[in-house]
Amino acid sequence: MDITTITTMVVKSTKKEKGFVPALIIALSLFFLFEALRLGVSSVLIDRGSERSLRLGFILNPFDAEAYFRLARTMYLFMTGSDEEVEGLFVKSLRLDPLLSYSWLGLSEVFSDNGEREKAIFSLRRAVELAPLYIANRWESALIALKVGDRQTAIESLRVVSKNDPQRRPRVFDLSWQVFGDPELILNSIVSDEALPSYLGYLIQKDRLKESLSAWERMERSGIVVPDSLSLGYIDFLIRKDRASYAYSIWRKRFGEESSSLIWNGGFEREPLGRGFDWRIGRVDGVRVDFDWAKRVEGRRSLRLRFDGEHNVDFYHIYQIVPVEPGEEYEFSSALSSEGITTRNGLSWELICYPRGGSLGVTEPLVGTTPWHRVWLSFKTPPECNSIMVRLRRKKSFKLDRFISGTLWVDDVKLKQVGYDNHKL
Repeated sequence: MDITTITTMVVKSTKKEKGFVPALIIALSLFFLFEALRLGVSSVLIDRGSERSLRLGFILNPFDAEAYFRLARTMYLFMTGSDEEVEGLFVKSLRLDPLLSYSWLGLSEVFSDNGEREKAIFSLRRAVELAPLYIANRWESALIALKVGDRQTAIESLRVVSKNDPQRRPRVFDLSWQVFGDPELILNSIVSDEALPSYLGYLIQKDRLKESLSAWERMERSGIVVPDSLSLGYIDFLIRKDRASYAYSIWRKRFGEESSSLIWNGGFEREPLGRGFDWRIGRVDGVRVDFDWAKRVEGRRSLRLRFDGEHNVDFYHIYQIVPVEPGEEYEFSSALSSEGITTRNGLSWELICYPRGGSLGVTEPLVGTTPWHRVWLSFKTPPECNSIMVRLRRKKSFKLDRFISGTLWVDDVKLKQVGYDNHKL
């Protein structure tokens, strides 16, 4: 074979290859375009979620495990298919993708409805095993577990949900109390450290004093940081439940205590918190309450009340709760000054047992204009009186000159247990 013949054959072969390659590229492009269109249309149909669109989606993509799950779920929820058909679709989904946790969960529901408890528990635990932190599944798995009597899975799932999903915590707590009703089990097995503050808030809302004490003690042991808002809310709850001593122990650890008096912030040097054992100052028409930095007995400022003369005020809106001991003697005092207080019904300090009620004494009503002076009140707490309310009081008048005007200043409010300290207030 000469060189001319060989050259001719090579040229012919090259021409054939040059024609084949473009054809192959075109064919592959068309194939991938078709696949993209097929899968795209299938995805759109499946996303629509209706039974008809899901079935059409299968025609285009018969190997989509999630599509089988969606159809099975749709038919199960709307009861449009038999149990056998729904179960078959879940099984088909799992054959295509054995790791699809929500298909295992759906299958467990079908088994549960059919009374096949062992199969339901197996499928349920498989779903949990595959997606231990998928919260939506864990919530559903808890409900199914309770339905089939799988107590262990239910408790574990509820704990995971309470730990990771703040929005679902109230539902977890409600369900736990409805189903288990065991305070120790709920606190120790379902409520995680992360959920403890929310659980304490829940217990306060549900008025569960005994259980709240255990929750608070666990938070202290665990060193959980509690927001001031929750601490104050819990202190207020304990005060309302006549547990002032315990409430004050929490207050003292968080906010400290006054060294010279049982009254907190008696000189109004700090901005009142309006909660716990600090002053609570409410609003009422006809009275403006603020602080006077120029007129004071001690410290930097005093409390000032200005009455506008246009209202017959029934005033009880400045008060403080103070922890005391039953059957003990106390001495209360306060510095007061006034300017032009009108009407016979002036202002006085009133002390009552709280929350049980019962007056412990009232100071002489203050009217007119007076310089700084101290008012005093001695009293003995009755049995079972664990806290008192100290409040400024002006009773509504039924006289013609009932509209009160003028200004009152308050400073250096003190309360001491008699005999507790040798020096007088």
